[in-house]
Amino acid sequence: MKRLLFIFGLILLGSVLRAQPDSRDDRLKTYRIAIFTEVLALTPEEAEGFWPVYNDYLDKRDQMQEELKPKKRLDLMNDNEVEDQVKRHFEMRQRDVDLEKDLYQKLRSVISLRKIVKIPEAEREFREQLLIKLREARLKRQAQQRRPGRN
Repeated sequence: MKRLLFIFGLILLGSVLRAQPDSRDDRLKTYRIAIFTEVLALTPEEAEGFWPVYNDYLDKRDQMQEELKPKKRLDLMNDNEVEDQVKRHFEMRQRDVDLEKDLYQKLRSVISLRKIVKIPEAEREFREQLLIKLREARLKRQAQQRRPGRN
């Protein structure tokens, strides 16, 4: 029963966020919450502890990705700059592994190890479902543009 109420709350939150302009990030977060809650079978209490830790992990990972972006295009780099970019790439991958280890350690006190191990599955499911939704939205837009009488 608690789980049904929690999922209903997520759906309600999602519909409220959809009504707000420029809330794409909020809709993505809401969708991620729904997918992860289902795949990991999070209780409301577990979700309350899980999301602050996981969101912090995502923020740090996004920051690392931003740092890795090359300052200029590859074809405009000299050999030393390319070598530096390759080194930064491997350093970032190591930092990513360290960040993931830290995430798992922090989550051990929040959710069971069995649920922690399912996080990659939840991430994969989120990406796959998101791609499906994006394809459906694109096809819907294309169909609307093809309708006679529409400009």
